[in-house]
Amino acid sequence: MSWRELPPRGRLLGAATVGSLAARAALPVVCAGAVAVRRLRPAALALLLADAACVLGARRDPAYRQRTDTAGWALVVPWHMVGAFAVYLALYEWARGERGWHSVREGAPDGAGAVAGAGIRLNGSAPHGSSVRDSAERPAPEGVRMTTESVGSVSSLGSAAVVGAAVMAHPRRAAQAAELAAGLAGWGARVVTDPVPGGGAGALRTARAAWAAVAPDATHHVVLQDDVLPCRDFTARVADGIRELPDAPLALYANWNSWNGAATRAAALQGAAWVPAVPGEWTPSLALVLPRADVEALLAAVPADVTGPEPDDTVLARELGRRGRRVLIPVPHWVEHADGASLVGNDVYGPRHSACFADDTAEGPDPAGPVAAAPDVLVHLFKGRVQLVLAADTPAPRRVSREGYLRAAGQEGRGRGRSARAVTALRPPSGLLGALCEEIWYAAYLMALHTPPGRAPAAGGDRVRLCLRSLVLGGTADRADLRLWARHRVGPLVALAEDGLRAGFDDREAYGRPAPLSPERLATLPDAALIWSRPLTLEER
Repeated sequence: MSWRELPPRGRLLGAATVGSLAARAALPVVCAGAVAVRRLRPAALALLLADAACVLGARRDPAYRQRTDTAGWALVVPWHMVGAFAVYLALYEWARGERGWHSVREGAPDGAGAVAGAGIRLNGSAPHGSSVRDSAERPAPEGVRMTTESVGSVSSLGSAAVVGAAVMAHPRRAAQAAELAAGLAGWGARVVTDPVPGGGAGALRTARAAWAAVAPDATHHVVLQDDVLPCRDFTARVADGIRELPDAPLALYANWNSWNGAATRAAALQGAAWVPAVPGEWTPSLALVLPRADVEALLAAVPADVTGPEPDDTVLARELGRRGRRVLIPVPHWVEHADGASLVGNDVYGPRHSACFADDTAEGPDPAGPVAAAPDVLVHLFKGRVQLVLAADTPAPRRVSREGYLRAAGQEGRGRGRSARAVTALRPPSGLLGALCEEIWYAAYLMALHTPPGRAPAAGGDRVRLCLRSLVLGGTADRADLRLWARHRVGPLVALAEDGLRAGFDDREAYGRPAPLSPERLATLPDAALIWSRPLTLEER
């Protein structure tokens, strides 16, 4: 039977079949694109429905069957198989929580991160200043699928990890806490306040209530305090960290004038992505990620009606340490401390900020990067005076002034000439500020001297420069007379620290790292905890 001999209905269906074959040729491409690009999905659905209607209608005509049951289907079936394979592969990867060829970050600026290849990490491409709410709505990294669950306040990360969150809040910061929690909607974050407002000192009681807000099926619980500023792509960073270190407690912030801040700077010089928290100091609790087992152990150790002045970060350090748990801190940090008055009396320490905040460095975090070895020597600039924390990787650290340390290490006078020239060039306006400049130079010098061999002075790029800036500002934050001048002259003071860093690297290469002090010598040094109650001052030099 020829085309002309077909009845009108047969010719109509034949024309529709030709169009259907042409549509089928494009169908796999459109279907594959529709998996990744949401805007193509209506077109793909229309093609599929039209194709099905044509086939079902035309198959009812014997003439059509006679002409298509041979060569026609030999052309059509392979295209259908390719399209079906693309869809089935995408569904399989989605079911496993993977991000493969079908993953697209829609709306990425300048096409950056437009398509994620299999096994390639998607770094955040949001503009500076985007909110945590923006990051909560973006896709998670590969290997992590984040969806809001109907049971509990959780978010599902693949087939293994489930994250819940709580914001620990003071009633006076209720609006601020609610805004922070709303930005973590993907985790179903709850705002938690003191359950017994009239029950005396309540910081630890509120912290315990925040830990107890863990969702029934959560494998990890995130507790944020109400005055934190999360970094760009915060939820994706946390998902990365949990995937890389699923069994580790993660403290996402360290104060710039704390021992953990000093450890952060030491890790930045090594190019590390993580550093263990210092065992002799409190556990940073501004933003903490705990595996469920740690949450349950804390709830068992701390009664719900706890009272007393003991802070939650001290309890965390004691209870996690008692169980041999090692807390890790990301370098750079993933949250910043917001400006504002302290509600628990911490204003005595001056401004409190991150030792190295992720949004202030172009390099960004790398949760898959190496973990630094726990530093045994920490260079701590506090109230403008360098103090070294020795045996810092043990529960019984000791402190010594930088002059005493260089003398005990047999390196007294080393770097003195270069330091004097650098300080003179800065022209400090008083003897006190000249002494501060010398301490800043020697702090950077000693940091470099204790960096493992093979690291260049520029290791870490702007991350190291940011750490030197926090050394200057954090090391003077506790004294208003030093702090104001340091803020005014922060650029030249960071350059001074960079000179000390280069000198330290030069001497490390020439003479090696100073030998550790003997146990007998360490035993004669005072407890490092005296740094906080009886710090050395510039006037005592």
